[in-house]
Amino acid sequence: MASYMIKVAGEGAITKAHRTADVGPTSGSSVVYEIQNVPEGVSLEDVISAFQGFKPDEKTYEYDYAALKA
Repeated sequence: MASYMIKVAGEGAITKAHRTADVGPTSGSSVVYEIQNVPEGVSLEDVISAFQGFKPDEKTYEYDYAALKA
């Protein structure tokens, strides 16, 4: 299983975050999330696509990939 770090910008754009980034709000208007337990063969693009339709909790920054697909 893989883990991806993604960054959601204030305007909604989702991109890859540096793997050593801290999860949570950044000094700007972005938020870094860690998506864990991503199955083999699922790409970063697939994770970003799944996250686009997902509504994260206000103070939770780590999610299992299965939660994005639920």
